[in-house]
Amino acid sequence: METISQRVKARRCELNLTQSQLAELVGIKQQSIQAIESGSTKRPRFIFELSKALKCSAAWLQQGKK
Repeated sequence: METISQRVKARRCELNLTQSQLAELVGIKQQSIQAIESGSTKRPRFIFELSKALKCSAAWLQQGKK
């Protein structure tokens, strides 16, 4: 997975979460998750909240490094 959008979507699917469920966990709107996954948001402001909700590291989300 080369992009943050691919990693967010893949991890969300692994955890069987909908975009709405993930958005609620992070504290943002579902449309924001959709924008991240579509690639229109390249550097999400809520990276640490996303990593916590997706149970992974922020470094992995941002750069693909564990």
